[in-house]
Amino acid sequence: MRIFAVISVTWGSLLLSSLTVQAEPWTGSRAKRALALANDFLHPSLPGHVRPSAISVAVGVDGELAFSAGMGPAGFGRTADADTLYRVGSITKQFVAAAVLGMIEQRAVSPMTGKPITLDTHIDEILEGADGWAVDGQLPITLRSLLNMTSNLPNFTRRPPESTDPWGSVEAKALLQEVKKFRPSGWPGTYEYSNTSYFILAAVLEAAIWPGGTTRHYEDVLREDVFARAGMPQSSFTGQKAARIALPTFQRPPAFAGKDWLKGSGDATSTVTEIFSWNKALMQGEVLSSSMRTEMFHEGGRVTPTIYYGMGWFITEDDGWQKYFHSGQVPGFTAINIIAHRLGDPTSWLSVTVLTNADSVDGLEVLADNYLFLATNGN
Repeated sequence: MRIFAVISVTWGSLLLSSLTVQAEPWTGSRAKRALALANDFLHPSLPGHVRPSAISVAVGVDGELAFSAGMGPAGFGRTADADTLYRVGSITKQFVAAAVLGMIEQRAVSPMTGKPITLDTHIDEILEGADGWAVDGQLPITLRSLLNMTSNLPNFTRRPPESTDPWGSVEAKALLQEVKKFRPSGWPGTYEYSNTSYFILAAVLEAAIWPGGTTRHYEDVLREDVFARAGMPQSSFTGQKAARIALPTFQRPPAFAGKDWLKGSGDATSTVTEIFSWNKALMQGEVLSSSMRTEMFHEGGRVTPTIYYGMGWFITEDDGWQKYFHSGQVPGFTAINIIAHRLGDPTSWLSVTVLTNADSVDGLEVLADNYLFLATNGN
């Protein structure tokens, strides 16, 4: 499904293995080339591809911000820059996965059993009324299977419940009750991209009993346990007032844009520099322990012969490099975030984040690849 998760399964080789990564800030011809890439993307020589009016880019090298910029009208007389806010779509899943893994590290417990929650805890031990998901011939649905998209639960943004209006809003509690009527299907334990899984994970964060015997709201968990730790003070959620958010450009009627539809699966807003800060905090162990980061980047569901889904990230190897990436597409916005490091050496890594203010944008993966190539070749 392309809506909310634009996945490139034909990722081209970047020929990175023989090149030298330079960590200093980009100046001179390299900075001009970086700006030209964004400008050429906004103003292609050949018509026919959907293009946004605004774009922002951040490139990180070995934990340092090497390049960040924005260009194009972001609305109301504003020009996009590196601090412009966008909806980031399914990049949200990275934050939710980190929150769930952090919840496990903090030893939150099941409200039904009182036992510490683990990756292999069955969801019907956390959410009341979820026992209908236990179907003969299917594997139990666990936090792990939700995180790595192997739960076999249908994607509700592909076929919304009949009682709901995709062009309106929906209350999370009502949507959860409808989702509980779903039944897993397909070959047990196989990958199928499903926004349903991460919507359920948001509900898990709210149902869990946290240390101190309290419950917490999903947004509070992400703000306090992810955004604050990663240095993301401007990052928030759809519907929150923000003066610097880019105005969306809709290429189709904006389904699932209303309240709670994309809770947990695509409702975050952020900037390219703050997502770089997230990448840095993740790689430097400031959000998750190394063991939980290993779980996040573990190859879970097999997407294609060469691409896997971890927990909030797609994973692939490319010419001696390990790449973690996720695209996002929601009404009015398209985004991509990538981390790449040489195989066996996660201490030296690159990141690229590109955010735009139009949906159905073509070629964003190729543009991100070009920035990765520029990070390793050029001066």
